[in-house]
Amino acid sequence: MTATAAPDVDTGDVKARALKGMVVLVARTVASQGLRVVSALVLSRLLFPSDYGLFGIVAYAASLGVFLGDLGLSAALVRQPHEPTRDETFTIFWCHQALTAVIVAVVCALAPQLTEGYALGEGAVPMVWAMALGLFLSSLRVIPLMALERRLDFPAIARAELAENVAQVVSTLAMAAAGLGAWALALGTLVRGAVGLVCIGWASPWRPRGSFRVDVLRRLLGFGLAFQLPPLVAAVVAGWVPLVVGKVLGKDAVGLVNWAWALASTPMMLSVVLNRVAFPAYCRLQDDPEGFAEYLRTSLRRLAAVLLLTLPVAVLGMPVLVPLFFGQRWVAAVPLVQWFSLECLLIVLTGLLATAQNAGGRPWERLAVVVGVGAVKWSVGTWAIHRYGMASVGPIGLVVSLLEVWVTAWRVSRLNPALRGLVFQVVEPLMSVGLLVAAAFLGVHLWTRDGGLSGWAVGTVVFALLVLVRERLPGMLSLLGEVRDILAFVRARRAARVVPASPVS
Repeated sequence: MTATAAPDVDTGDVKARALKGMVVLVARTVASQGLRVVSALVLSRLLFPSDYGLFGIVAYAASLGVFLGDLGLSAALVRQPHEPTRDETFTIFWCHQALTAVIVAVVCALAPQLTEGYALGEGAVPMVWAMALGLFLSSLRVIPLMALERRLDFPAIARAELAENVAQVVSTLAMAAAGLGAWALALGTLVRGAVGLVCIGWASPWRPRGSFRVDVLRRLLGFGLAFQLPPLVAAVVAGWVPLVVGKVLGKDAVGLVNWAWALASTPMMLSVVLNRVAFPAYCRLQDDPEGFAEYLRTSLRRLAAVLLLTLPVAVLGMPVLVPLFFGQRWVAAVPLVQWFSLECLLIVLTGLLATAQNAGGRPWERLAVVVGVGAVKWSVGTWAIHRYGMASVGPIGLVVSLLEVWVTAWRVSRLNPALRGLVFQVVEPLMSVGLLVAAAFLGVHLWTRDGGLSGWAVGTVVFALLVLVRERLPGMLSLLGEVRDILAFVRARRAARVVPASPVS
């Protein structure tokens, strides 16, 4: 079937549609986060670290299949300049299903060895099988979802994802209250996948019609593999927690780590929204280097300003917030939540940079960065866990993530001349504010005894004063100035009712 050119869309229109998509997805994310908070508050009193540990190890084994079953072929379709043809989408759809079937068979066959190796008990084998079969709920929606993303139809996507989030929260809470333990988490995930598949399939204009063509597969496989391998390697890297921590410290330790990560990774929802909107938008801006650079710089600068000014205050308050809202059984996870919260800030920025790297046609370069970072995390992290135990998990993750954002910013700055100086723009606020956070924790240690509400108050005051001092230092990028620009922009947009030039400007 003959390819047709993509509809002509200028830079301003791409940015406007991307902004609309981001606003809708942010609204969905806010609603989903509200559900997530309610779910976490209730589940933290119904489930135990061992439940989260069992589910975490099983879910990790199944999650690798999501990356292996795609091979980045749908992203290759989004990136190509012409509209995907029926034969292209039909070919990629059935490739997904064939790959998923192979992966499901392998995971099911290895389930007894996995559960025995980590002393999960024979009852965990059916859970592995159920999670493996659930991979089809992901593979069947890839192409319908791609069709919506290609059209930047994010309102339809937001509605579908809100529906699946509601279904997951309601079903998980009901099953946890019924005493199903880790099975409540597993079955809730499957319910979410089923509801999401139905909603996406209903909203998408795509239907499986066409002919299977091997030449389409060969043409798209090069970029697809390069695009998909970095998240696959990242998933393997993330496996050092369930695999190494689980083997050395046991499933209860994995449960604490997974619970802490789930709580700390709230900013990651913002990253998911930005990356999903940014990738198709960046792809449409390939022929406008200056517009591409301005879009990326503004996104990074203002996202970093908001996170760097707000997240440290929450981190300082975790010793009060965790036992207050989730109970004493999770107090041991407080240091992990603090370290992970800071790490997630770095991951959010890295995600936006990585999206630009992929859209700029450098997926193999991205893969090299991820492989290098993964090698460091596995080697140093494994040694640290054996040597220092649970206390080393947080610091290792933070240091490695800082290295990754630094290297990624350096590589992205070389995409075109308009991005010169990007490394300083990204890294300087992270390093300087990081020192301020360290000083605030030192103030809490020196000037308070119990570290409760008084410690939170002292730490917040110290951090706020140091931020004001930093704003007056020469050569520093102004964080408060960025916040003022954001507020001025919002006021101007409300007054004029016009579409702005950048999704976070």
